[in-house]
Amino acid sequence: MKINFKQSCAVVLFSLFAINSHAADLASSVKERLTQPEILRGDFEQNKQVSGFKKPLVSRGDFLAARDLGVLWRTKTPFASTLKLSRDEIVAKQDGAVAFRLSASKEPSVRMINGLLFSLMNGDVSSLGELFKIEGSINGKSWQLTLTPKQAALSKIMRKIELSGDQFVRRILLDEANNDQTLIRFTAQNTDAISLDERARFE
Repeated sequence: MKINFKQSCAVVLFSLFAINSHAADLASSVKERLTQPEILRGDFEQNKQVSGFKKPLVSRGDFLAARDLGVLWRTKTPFASTLKLSRDEIVAKQDGAVAFRLSASKEPSVRMINGLLFSLMNGDVSSLGELFKIEGSINGKSWQLTLTPKQAALSKIMRKIELSGDQFVRRILLDEANNDQTLIRFTAQNTDAISLDERARFE
């Protein structure tokens, strides 16, 4: 079974965070708790419950986010694939070949999507309030957010996004408009300096 890269891309990109007096305070509090590293890497497990099917589709892999380079999202099982994001383009590869390439110069939405992602990487949660209605709670070092799209275009993709974490995002739940649900859990996150081998993956 081939992975739908554009769907996976939307999951990764719209997965990763966003955030009206109370909402601004909430966003600020979450930003204070989130680490803002130059480098962030870790593992992920994604469970996608497709409407009409009993068993979820499970995939696992790792990610690498480098503030000056972009983000690499590598799925290892059940099928190997790579999604590379920079400020100017999105490139997906499968079986060593480019599955698709989206350029910000030709697809304005690419710049918007990548802008959302890079805001998250920098812990700039408050800058995303234009796109989402933000609700949530904070308990000590932990936090939880529910993001509801304000724009019709986003509402056509998903009903809401639930996020939770501490200094890192630990869990993302996507409630999609087509009744599918995607749950992503992040583990083994660290902020160690990028290696030469890791840097080469962005080339």
